[in-house]
Amino acid sequence: MGHRFFIASEWLDLPTVHLHDNLAHQIRTVLRLQPGDEIIVLDNSGMEWQVKLTSVRKNSVHGEIIAQRSAQGEPTVQITLYQGALKGQKFEWVLQKGTELGVSCFVPTVCERSIVRNLEALDKKQERWQHIIREAAEQSGRGKLPRLEAATPLAEAVVQAQANPLIVMPCAMPEAKGERLKEILGEARLDRVALFIGPEGGFTADEVALAQKAGARVVTLGPRILRAETAGIATCAAILYDLGEWH
Repeated sequence: MGHRFFIASEWLDLPTVHLHDNLAHQIRTVLRLQPGDEIIVLDNSGMEWQVKLTSVRKNSVHGEIIAQRSAQGEPTVQITLYQGALKGQKFEWVLQKGTELGVSCFVPTVCERSIVRNLEALDKKQERWQHIIREAAEQSGRGKLPRLEAATPLAEAVVQAQANPLIVMPCAMPEAKGERLKEILGEARLDRVALFIGPEGGFTADEVALAQKAGARVVTLGPRILRAETAGIATCAAILYDLGEWH
């Protein structure tokens, strides 16, 4: 596939492209690319440009656009993942793997059992999280960067999620009497799904009831108990497969 880079749209000056700052440094010093080498650049519009480098300098790189096409890595099903806030590197892992799979939007969600509950502390991690998303999107062939929303309390998140035709909440609580995910997905043709995943301790009964009141469908993921960081990725993969994203 070659090296892929998301760039600022103003760096595109058809039929040329001009790269600066850290990206120029990465191309010249880290990757040691030379004039004549080819890269792919993306401006987050869903389009990608194949570029032949014409000049590689310390602080600037220039190239000629030789082809333009739609990026093939964008899903037709838009999944918004409301992931219960997780500690340490677990949430970063979810961002990376979710981006690779095809998640369109991430919303760090503060739940009653979240270990990290401070919204400001979570939002301070946005820059690092955006970097993780960008690298995963470049590596996996995405044409658009998944959105990363501000940390949101669950009560607000379920209201936001009502804009989607389907809200899914996997839950291991026996009293929740979860439906089968495959049956729910087969009820109608869907292009947007909101997915709620709990934190390390799972959702409380009150949180499940709140989500159901907003229209969420509680589902079971089978007889095994999945970790919080595994449940979201597994469910995203199942949804994308069932709705035809994996051929």
